[in-house]
Amino acid sequence: MLTQGDIIYFVITDRFCDGDPSNNFDVDKSNPNAYHGGDFAGIIKRIPYLKKLGITALWITPVYINIHLENRGMWGYHGYWPLDFEKIDPHLYSKQDGVPDGSKIYLKQLVDALHENGIKVVLDMVVNHTGYNHPGLKSGPDTPVRPYWYNQACLESVEEGRLMGLPDLDQDNIDVVDYFINTIIDWIQETGIDCIRMDTAKHVEKAFWYHFKTYVKGKHSNVSLLGEVLEWDIDRISEFQKYYAFDFLFDFPLQQAMTEVFINDKSLVTFAYPHLSSSATLGVLDKDTHYTNHNRLVTLLDNHDLPKRFISTAMDHFNGDRAYAAKIYKLSMSFMMTTRGVPQIFYGNEIALEGHEDPDNRRDMPWHLFDESFELKQEYPIERDIFNHTKRLIEIRRANECLSYGSLITLYVDSFIYAYLREFRGNVVITVINNGHQPMKVPLTIAIDTHSEIAPRIKGLMKDKTLINLFDTSDSRIQITGGAFSIKLEGKTAGIYRLADS
Repeated sequence: MLTQGDIIYFVITDRFCDGDPSNNFDVDKSNPNAYHGGDFAGIIKRIPYLKKLGITALWITPVYINIHLENRGMWGYHGYWPLDFEKIDPHLYSKQDGVPDGSKIYLKQLVDALHENGIKVVLDMVVNHTGYNHPGLKSGPDTPVRPYWYNQACLESVEEGRLMGLPDLDQDNIDVVDYFINTIIDWIQETGIDCIRMDTAKHVEKAFWYHFKTYVKGKHSNVSLLGEVLEWDIDRISEFQKYYAFDFLFDFPLQQAMTEVFINDKSLVTFAYPHLSSSATLGVLDKDTHYTNHNRLVTLLDNHDLPKRFISTAMDHFNGDRAYAAKIYKLSMSFMMTTRGVPQIFYGNEIALEGHEDPDNRRDMPWHLFDESFELKQEYPIERDIFNHTKRLIEIRRANECLSYGSLITLYVDSFIYAYLREFRGNVVITVINNGHQPMKVPLTIAIDTHSEIAPRIKGLMKDKTLINLFDTSDSRIQITGGAFSIKLEGKTAGIYRLADS
């Protein structure tokens, strides 16, 4: 089961690590749309790296046998063009005597290896469509998929569907629902996964979720459902928590806001308005009441579905200045790791891997930047700095329960400064952001005692106490006196402070 305390690391399996060259048929690393050799063995090989980084859950792309468009130089390396919804792509596993080709046993071995190292598994699944030119469109003999399983538009033209021209399945059809519900249960029972990431959820007919709640969630309530609803309208996204049994949803509205604020210098009231403001306008976080559980939104800087990686957006905005873009990146990551929600790291985020439009945002993980102990080599100072920053943020998050389970209280916000408090059972962390490009000219005093949304219990905890800077090794501290504290920050930086123990 995925929890609010988890930190998700997302890999496109084929692009992460090649652990077994023997399954490298169709591999062409010069073609960004072909297989590049990443596999389950590669993930297992990099478990020490994942543990060093500190993540707790690994999301992998779909593992199905896929359809390829070889005449167009395109292969379903990513898993989203399914041919067979019941078998594993042979590019992903190392064949073993006595184990049938395509067997789910191969995935179970990966899941077991990750579980042994304290890492949960999020398996990506597809129920909305099949791959292009699927044999089921013409009653092919080697598939249970039948022509009447598709929405009518797909029967009229096999290249016409609702999403990227993919043949669109009709989940209002009970035969389709029954097949996919039972194949999903097979994947759960035979592999031991912890969570399902459901691809293109908003395109799936709503009747499917009724049966999913009854069969899958009814029997396997310990397996979480994470939905990809690629929308920026909070009201539309929240419906999937309210009505369709989704435990977690990706927070694309907050991702968009982070881009606008940190890269495009939009006001920080984009996140939240002052607590005493009479404005009818609300920030993204002010609308958290629209969700059933806003703490179970998955926050992200980028992933494979977005137009380009966050660092590339920043570099484009700042004329290719990678060093300055890295500063923006660190600030954005600091916010993502300390705000509410469950953070998702896209492989390479931790070293500011660049990438523009698909397939460029799906580059191979550059392992040559690391030494044998997974330290960044000295000749890559920016990547090293971002890796250490990300690793430290993960340590801070895992060491402070308030960052996973505490409410978020806006202490102060204006166009350039945003301060917020997280608290859980006496564990208090305060984050202060200076989104201006220049240092703060004078210290800002932030009130605690007069803040109407802070409970008296928390005010009592903080009275005349000290805030410890969690990023400053010199043990710099800030004193709370007279029910307030003062702070001064450099431009485009964040300060993260924990209330000192008594």
